[in-house]
Amino acid sequence: MLTIYPPREELADLLVKGPFAEALRAAIQVRGLSLERLRHKLRTRGAPISITALSYWQSGRRRPERPESLRALAQLEEVLDLPENALSRLLGPPRPRGRVRPRQPEPRAAWDDSGLTLTGQHDRVETDPDGNVRGVRSRQLLQASTSGVDRWVLCHDTGSALASVAALRGCRVGRVARERTNGVLVAELLFDQSLTSGSSISIEYELTYPAGTREQTHFRRFPHRVHDYVLEIKFSRSPSHCEQFASGVGDGMLGGARPVMVDSWGYAHAAALDFGPGVFGVRWDF
Repeated sequence: MLTIYPPREELADLLVKGPFAEALRAAIQVRGLSLERLRHKLRTRGAPISITALSYWQSGRRRPERPESLRALAQLEEVLDLPENALSRLLGPPRPRGRVRPRQPEPRAAWDDSGLTLTGQHDRVETDPDGNVRGVRSRQLLQASTSGVDRWVLCHDTGSALASVAALRGCRVGRVARERTNGVLVAELLFDQSLTSGSSISIEYELTYPAGTREQTHFRRFPHRVHDYVLEIKFSRSPSHCEQFASGVGDGMLGGARPVMVDSWGYAHAAALDFGPGVFGVRWDF
């Protein structure tokens, strides 16, 4: 068992790899704030910014470059509960004006091209008596798009609560690295043997949080279409409110919300079939 730091892996992944627009959009979705609400919060902090500008930033049509925009971005990171410079570090140098040569692929492009496609996932979330996430058991079905693939990489936002990860089936924990700039930790799940192109593998792992968390939501961000995603939440007592939500690429907020029933055994579940790209999850209140 290996000690790492906790969840929100979809956002954490984007905070490591970018791009800026997708990371910003995911951070806004995690906080559940409308662009109007963000504008209001920034104005009260002395960093006025228009809804149009925020929309352009998260869509990738524009990015903050002027000094006043960068000051607003620093305040935005605080409003979104992100580490200092978590978003600004993804901007890189200012865009040159006029005609320029196309940029060469960045070294991290190899990181993005894992050679694996996630075709199915099943998450089972355990909560504590206060309704906070205390553990997640995940089973994934992966298909290799190229030969020689021998690992799956997980990314996790470090937050403040320590977590431990255990490989349960089809894999073992490999190297771990922490991105100290934005508090993201990356862990490898190594396969027993390399895959050939077109072959598939089922792996299972578990994240537990001995000291607990303050999370009352669980979601996944799927960059590509997934055949099926099943999410189960086990409650020790029934929440006052429980709903599933979904959003597609380009959506400004988490939409598609609808109530989720908690059965007499204390389980709630939601399923997405042929879903993505987008975000799908469940949130609850006590």
